[in-house]
Amino acid sequence: MADITNPSTAAKSYADFGALGELRGKAQRNEKGALRESAEQFEALFIQMMLKSMREANNVLKSDMFQSNALETFQGMYDKELSLSMAKRNALGFADVVVKQLSQQESATSTAELLALRQKTAALQAPGMPLHKPVLPMSLTPVEQPAMPLPRPTLKPLPMHKTMPLAPTRNEP
Repeated sequence: MADITNPSTAAKSYADFGALGELRGKAQRNEKGALRESAEQFEALFIQMMLKSMREANNVLKSDMFQSNALETFQGMYDKELSLSMAKRNALGFADVVVKQLSQQESATSTAELLALRQKTAALQAPGMPLHKPVLPMSLTPVEQPAMPLPRPTLKPLPMHKTMPLAPTRNEP
């Protein structure tokens, strides 16, 4: 059981502003455990939000007979403590992913260093041959062009067959 008088063994919550201030100080001093502790706090917050949304989705099935403000308060406190203990046990492994990602970013070179390195190497290389001809911008003044003549439509008469009579004929018996 955690000793309440000793703050180093007490469970730290993301809602405890004093503990968050200590964690921020550790992070600014680049202490070793600050990244891991921050990731666990983030995982606990994530788990609590997940539990809360699961309870809200289940509210449709609950009857009004068992609903009270005290029960909702107790369930909220229970979810908070459950999320803290799950995060401490690394139940989801989300904190490990956050620690791994952030520690890779710390060891990676910064963008400013990469740009400086790129400019140094570009200065040493000879300029290459352009792949495309440079495109000049289009002029805003209209260019006078002669009008194009339109073709004149001509009607051609249809050829008539001499074997076809012009008037219909009746063949009556």
